[in-house]
Amino acid sequence: MPFDLRLIEAKLALNMIGPDEVPALAWDAMEAGLDGPVIRRVAALIHPSGWEVDQMLPKFMAEAGMVRLSAQEAALRIAQHIARRILDEGLDPIEHTRDFELLWIRADHPEAIGDAGMLDDQKYTAEYMGQTEAEFREYARGVLVTLINTESK
Repeated sequence: MPFDLRLIEAKLALNMIGPDEVPALAWDAMEAGLDGPVIRRVAALIHPSGWEVDQMLPKFMAEAGMVRLSAQEAALRIAQHIARRILDEGLDPIEHTRDFELLWIRADHPEAIGDAGMLDDQKYTAEYMGQTEAEFREYARGVLVTLINTESK
């Protein structure tokens, strides 16, 4: 998987990368051509503590050219990434409704991903109301297309 700065910024903003994963992140950054003393120090860490990572992360991010995002910006970025993957790979959006719900909850219910975040609940309502799975699948795809076209603030 290529080193995707925008996705990594978002995952860091939502604490989706644990301390043990950060050295591998630094290795990936180096493989992508990014370098610096802090990136090298982070790459050399073995079983880092959360405190160690917290101390180095701002400088690591600066060396890698990353910025800090709000939870809302990060959630939108990750949700758009998931939606693109689902649509590009022809995956069934119904099987991924919970992914959006968990992201929506983690980011404290940002409005920008609310429609996707509520898909998991909506599929049960749709079933109760007599909507077919195919009809709901098409609705879910529409929500994902709209999500992808939502601009970041």
